[in-house]
Amino acid sequence: MHLIINYISKSRRILLYSGACIFLSLILTVIARSFPGFSQWYGEAVFPVFVNTVGRVFALLPFSAFELMICATFLGLLLFMVWTIYVLLKRTSNVKNYLGITFRRGICILASLLLIFTLTASINYSKPPISAGLDTSVREYSIGELLGLSLLLVDEIIELSDSVAFDEQGLLQLEEVDLGATAAEAMRSLKERYPALSGYYPAPKPIIFSNVMSYLGLTGIFSPFTLEANYNRDVAPFFIPYTICHEFAHLKGFMKEDEAGFLAYLACKNSESAEFRYSGTLNALLYTLNQLYRNADSNLYNAVYSSIPETVRAELAYSRNYWKDHSGVVTSIAKTANDKYLMINAQTEGTKSYGRMVDLLLKEYNHRILAEYVDRISGVLLDNMNLPALDL
Repeated sequence: MHLIINYISKSRRILLYSGACIFLSLILTVIARSFPGFSQWYGEAVFPVFVNTVGRVFALLPFSAFELMICATFLGLLLFMVWTIYVLLKRTSNVKNYLGITFRRGICILASLLLIFTLTASINYSKPPISAGLDTSVREYSIGELLGLSLLLVDEIIELSDSVAFDEQGLLQLEEVDLGATAAEAMRSLKERYPALSGYYPAPKPIIFSNVMSYLGLTGIFSPFTLEANYNRDVAPFFIPYTICHEFAHLKGFMKEDEAGFLAYLACKNSESAEFRYSGTLNALLYTLNQLYRNADSNLYNAVYSSIPETVRAELAYSRNYWKDHSGVVTSIAKTANDKYLMINAQTEGTKSYGRMVDLLLKEYNHRILAEYVDRISGVLLDNMNLPALDL
């Protein structure tokens, strides 16, 4: 007991600091979860300060500071483990002092990171949900409506595929596109509908170790510690413009995955760049087709998929093979970790919340589906599912 009291006395300042960080983080999170109005106010009045200060500082670096921090952390942990083993084997008189200092520093660092995460991410997870248009109702959509959305997006991708160039591998060419400036302008184009999307955007950062990122199953990642939008540069190019806009949505405080995906689609759709419009539409189509596959007969999915232009299907085939080559035990662990992370941060459906973007798309386009696609939906359903009636 005397040793514990003595240790606390020596570590009073660090323990008080760490305790204050943890306490403040918990209090702010509880308030945000209990009072969505607080998180809405915080996201509009306080959070932009971090983007405009911390974000601007790290934007000066031509590389991802977040990636450098991760690499430095792994190297530091490795050196720490080696040195700790050495100290323990030597059995020096400084072992207790070394372990005490290590514990204090570890607690201090972790508490600081928790507070930073709370201020730049956790509170924003509790913001009230956005709505598509003025319709804030929640309901189940029929297979017919889901099919209609798929047909609508296929029509758009058919038109867009004639407006972009593909390389010798059949992949979207992005060499002539200024990804950062185009993505920022695309996001700002939504500022009248979503005012939070106005203002400053730091340049997106490609990850040097993108191959490792692929094994984690990630196309992009937002860093709450450096306020950077990072993207995987090794994936099929059609992912990249949409992914940058998705991470930019997180950067502006829209942390929920379905909302970030929906905003990324809208931004790409409104972009003057044909490549961005193609990327946003194709990603939206993939999410929609995944939902169609899970909820409908496989023949219905195949009927829609076969109507996609051959050039686009070739790019999708390349992407499937790429992810197949970058999957394994590490991928499964990473996906499970991401699922739990999202659940902890008020997204109860975990990684399934990405697919909830389709609900927002259906709200956005339901009027067009009912007005323009009823006859085509009926024909496809009758041809592929032998259903006598259409319920929209």
